[in-house]
Formats: sequence, structure tokens, C-alpha cells
Amino acid sequence: MLRDLELSDIPKLEAFAPKEWNMALDALFLKHFGRSYFHSRVWAEPDGILAVGQGIVNGATGWIGNIIVRPEARKRGLGSRMTQDVIDLLRARGCSTLLLIATELGEPVYHKLGFRKTGEYVFLQLPRLLWTSTTSVRRLKQSEADAVFKLDAFASGEARSALLAPDVDAGWAHVDPDGALDGFFLPTFGAGLIIAIRPSAGLALQAFKHTFYPGAAVVPTGNDAALHFLVEHGAIETARAPRMAFGPEVSWKEEYIFARGAGYCG
Repeated sequence: MLRDLELSDIPKLEAFAPKEWNMALDALFLKHFGRSYFHSRVWAEPDGILAVGQGIVNGATGWIGNIIVRPEARKRGLGSRMTQDVIDLLRARGCSTLLLIATELGEPVYHKLGFRKTGEYVFLQLPRLLWTSTTSVRRLKQSEADAVFKLDAFASGEARSALLAPDVDAGWAHVDPDGALDGFFLPTFGAGLIIAIRPSAGLALQAFKHTFYPGAAVVPTGNDAALHFLVEHGAIETARAPRMAFGPEVSWKEEYIFARGAGYCG
């Protein structure tokens, strides 16, 4: 009943995620399927797939995400079993730290499994912005991929180069007066990841994102500059979600994260 996700399973998951997640689970799984960092499991019965879950390996850090149980199959313990299975899978691949972002429904399950809250993300809706053109934002160059990975590792505390690599070609860079990369925006990585080492770079990329790629914003509570900018431009808070850890939390720097990528990988 509990087995690895197969390629033929993916089309069956088109409407599997809750509507409020606003996510095409089939497209997400297809993007990552078969890559070395990605591991997904399903609970299958003769009537079809009843639960899914996934793990992402970033070196010694593992992310648990998209633990979903069909409504008619809830209260059977499938969520806990799926989560424990992904935990075991990530542990077997050398992950000493496990991270996740919990939903209201999932948080009690994760507490019982030993996870603790270590941070929080704020969800906001805002009107489309009008961006003031600047030469400081330009397309990322493929030659800057290593600089992107280094900056991301500094901010996230994780080794995410394999996870980020497919999205660098579609990315945007912010450069300082000397032309050095001090921030980046990856619009195709989840909902659009923004990492920047200076507030001015992060805010410029936020303005750029919400002009050309409008949508909801998700920012860690530790980034005061990002939150102030969004609220100042009409954003309204709609929800919060805890970041939870099992094992030692990584040394992440919230003040450099101006937009979270996705709930399944931070």
C-alpha cells in the first residue's frame, strides 16, 4: 500500500491538493520527479491513491512537504504514517535536520512526531505594484549560477544547488554599484524565491516581482524590511504558518529572505 511515486501516478494527482493551496500537484511532481534530491511516496489502494508525501534532500537538511490525505480517507492515521515514512526516508539519506512548514491541520501531527516551532511565515495579499525601472535589475547569467548558490546557502543555511539549478536560467539578478550580485529572484522556483544580502537589493526585487509576477507574498517574520515594504504598499496579512524542525535548526538568516520559494522547501 505504501510505495514510491511512479511516473504513471502523476496525472492522477491533478486535483489532489486542497483548493486553497492553489497548487497543481501533478505539475510540481513532474518537475522534480527523477531528480536525485526528490523522493515521493504514495498510499495506494485498489480504489486509487489516498495519500501522498514528499521529501527533498539538501545535503544534511531534509524538507518534508505536501503530506496530503484525501478527505474521505482521513482519521485513519495515514497522515502520521506518511510523515513518519518520509522522515525515515530522509534520515536514511543522511539528513540530520528535518524541516517543514505546517498547515493548521498538520501542526498537531508534527508536534506528536517530535517537531518544534522554530519560526513563522506571514502570508499577504497586495495590489499589483508599479515598478520604477532601474539598471540594477537584469537577467541572471548562467555564469552567475555559482554566485546564486553561494548566496542562497549563506541565507538558507542549506546546500540547495541541485534544487535551484533548473530555475536559474529564468532568474533575475540585482547588482551593486560595482556590478557584483547582491540579490536574485527566481520566478519559476515555487512562488518566486528572493534572496538578497542588502535591504535595498531585496526591496528592489520585491517591487520587481510584484509588478511583473503579481501574486501573494510569503515572508519570514524575521525580515522586518520586507514586511514593512509590503504593508506600506497596501499588503494585507491573510495567514501565518509555523516553520518546524526535527533535530538542530539550520543557521538560516531570515533578514536575507525577501520571498519564500515554496511551502515544501522554504
